[in-house]
Amino acid sequence: MTLFLDRIDSAPLSNSNIDMQMMQWIAILVDTLNETILDIQNAFNLLEAQSYTDVEIAQFETDGNLVDGVILYDSVNNVYVGRQNGALVQFTTFAYP
Repeated sequence: MTLFLDRIDSAPLSNSNIDMQMMQWIAILVDTLNETILDIQNAFNLLEAQSYTDVEIAQFETDGNLVDGVILYDSVNNVYVGRQNGALVQFTTFAYP
């Protein structure tokens, strides 16, 4: 599934009471918001788990550095591993070795 977020096309300003600095500030704001929207879209669409060996993952678990909801890629066993309810599990729902 790919996520596409809408962008802000423009900020139409037709009031002659708005000075040029304010109009420029609004234009920069729109550009900045569009860049942030693109960053968020890429973060969802290009999501990748960090790759570690099975030994490194076991060490993270032993050290207590993993919290529930963390997703890792085990490059030795070629599986995705996550921590759920305090235990490491494969995303195939089988218990992690």
